[in-house]
Amino acid sequence: MPDSALMLEKYFFWLVVYSVIGWVYESALESFRQKKLVNRGFLNGPYCPIYGFGSLLDVIILGNLRYNAFLLFVSSAVLTCILEYMTSVVMEKIFNVRWWDYNDFKFTVFGKEIFVGKFNINGRICLVGALAFGTLSILLVYFIHPFIESVTNRFSYPLFHYVCGGLFILILIDCLHTILGFSSFNEKLKGLSANISHIRGNINDKVQSTAAYEKINSAYEKFVKSLNNQQIRLIHSFSHLRSIKYRKISEEVRKFVFRKDRNKGKKK
Repeated sequence: MPDSALMLEKYFFWLVVYSVIGWVYESALESFRQKKLVNRGFLNGPYCPIYGFGSLLDVIILGNLRYNAFLLFVSSAVLTCILEYMTSVVMEKIFNVRWWDYNDFKFTVFGKEIFVGKFNINGRICLVGALAFGTLSILLVYFIHPFIESVTNRFSYPLFHYVCGGLFILILIDCLHTILGFSSFNEKLKGLSANISHIRGNINDKVQSTAAYEKINSAYEKFVKSLNNQQIRLIHSFSHLRSIKYRKISEEVRKFVFRKDRNKGKKK
């Protein structure tokens, strides 16, 4: 097998490994923030590709900066933030949905809210994230990647080839399944928006207002029941998810889903 093809397989394998590590990091962080187990990530499997690509860029582009830890830290923080910002923009354009927003990113520790997204750019990247990515990149280049690379080199070629092929097919299927499953989300929101506008248009007095409230609540409940597993999973995975065109409606849907979860938890 040509060395170039083998190197590409190694890059892909490392991308998957670091995507899994990124998923563990993100899921632990979000689970702590939401106080429940969260499968954090756009895809179904235990991997966040943005971490895989970020790590791969660090290794390929910035690996030669290991002689200067400070320069490596700053460069990797900038590089990974650019990747995160561009990923946010591209995913927003593709799905007409905002997936994360640091303008409202906070943790509750011992009953006290800690706002960690204060210094951010358009809510897409923040200072705390940049510092975390820079630190993780230092650990990656100096300690993690040398170990992963040594393990990768121990694989026999036929086995490594089949492992990479299997992972590629698995992730490709996951991508298609996720995209197709989520694709109807905005269209469903459009119908819900029209339904709620119709209900609110018939409000004339207090009695009708009370009835309207019950009808709106019922409309939200029916809408949530109509969502497929992918759409529900992604609402849970991205707690700040909102539609660009139907922002207020999507925010209310998200609140309804999380409120429903809390009510289930209380009953248990």
